[in-house]
Order: sequence, then C-alpha cells, then structure tokens
Amino acid sequence: MTAHVGQAQTLKFRAQSLLAYVLEPVQPIADWFDALDAWLARSPTFFIARPVILDMAALDIALKEYRDLLSGLARRHIRVMGAENVGRGLVGPHLPPVVSGGRPVEAPTLREDAPTEHEDAATPRAEGSSPAAQTLAEKASSLVVEGNVRSGQSIVHPEGDVTIVGRVASGAEIVAGGTVHVYGALQGRVIAGISGSRSARIFCTEARAELLCIGGAYVTAENTNSEMEGRSVEARLEGDELKLRILS
Repeated sequence: MTAHVGQAQTLKFRAQSLLAYVLEPVQPIADWFDALDAWLARSPTFFIARPVILDMAALDIALKEYRDLLSGLARRHIRVMGAENVGRGLVGPHLPPVVSGGRPVEAPTLREDAPTEHEDAATPRAEGSSPAAQTLAEKASSLVVEGNVRSGQSIVHPEGDVTIVGRVASGAEIVAGGTVHVYGALQGRVIAGISGSRSARIFCTEARAELLCIGGAYVTAENTNSEMEGRSVEARLEGDELKLRILS
C-alpha cells in the first residue's frame, strides 16, 4: 500500500508598518466639514487611496452622530481604516476598528533646534511600527524627479524632501514629508512637511501655484500677492502663518 502525504500548508503572516493620515474632527462638525471641503476643493485627490485614521479625542458624540460623520467622510471618498480615542458606545460591527499605539512620524528637520510637533487636520502617523521599522522610517531620504509633472499626476514622498527638475503643471500635486524644491514653473499644488516638520519649506523658481501648504497653513492663487507671480519664491512657516518671500 502506498501512502500519499500531502504537502504541508504554510501559514504566512508578518507585521508591517505603514503611514496613515490622522483626521481630528472637532465640534461643530458642520464647520469642520466646511473646512475639509475647502481643503478638498484645492487638493481633491489628497486622501484618495490613502489609509486614514480618525482621532476622536476632541469629540463626545452619540452613535448616530458618529455614523453620520463616517457617512460624510465616505461621500468625500475618504475611507476610514480605524479610529482611536473612541468611546465605548462607538465600538461595534460595521464601525471602524479601534487602533492604538501609533507614533507621530517625525520628518527630517533642517535645524537641530526646530520644533517637531504641530496640530494639523491631517497628521501622518506610523501605526503598529516596531522599533527597527520606526528607525528606518525616520531616516532622511530625498526624491529627485527629472522632468515635468503633468496635470493630474501626484508625487507623494512622505519620507523626506522632493526636488522637481522641471515644471509642475496646473492640476498636478507634490506631497512631501520635508522640503520641496521646484526648478521650473510651479503652477500646481505643493504640500510640504506632512510628516510633522515645521521647518519644511517650499522653493520654486517661477511661482504660479494653485496651492502652497505647510503644516496646515496654506495660501492659494487667489490670496497671493500679484507681485510674486512668476518670481523665484520661498514659502515657510512663521508661527501659524505661511509666509512667502521673493528670492529674486
């Protein structure tokens, strides 16, 4: 008699760290949604296909209000993968799982004495990261893109600085954990310092941007001084305001 022994099945599972964006809704929720809509009007693809966590520390709401909040986010194509600091009554089937233990990601800073903490509507955190993974995530890295960034394209590099050697077209988007350099006409949107670095800056050789944003503070084409159009410009945080300076 011949015995047939099947191949043993191997169960594979592993831990993995990832970058999640944390939204911190506040009361009144209607006003918070208005602020979110204003942001999405200028950067409509920012949260698409990206993991989002809700920090509910500032809200004390009933289950129905919580479901309405989640529905409002879903209508804006924001998918919530988890929630932290939630009340016991907001836990159950068909609700985001409760997460904890995430650490704010610190981007590489330009000055050793630069502050690293800030309050922002969308603060990235590394969820479930081991000490080794956290060490790797905090290492500075730079991304260099040689060529134009076309309308509809999105360059996302949360680990460090981004340098574009070319033009950023209207409708294009650059998102960086650190500083952004654009050696060409900047007509699209740039969001720098998303990993918490208040020392992040934005430099461009020809300013015509739809949106410049660092640390939650932003300026748009509508409220930018016309004298800066087409000039070489630096954007940086001073307190809670985004300040622009003509370089040449």
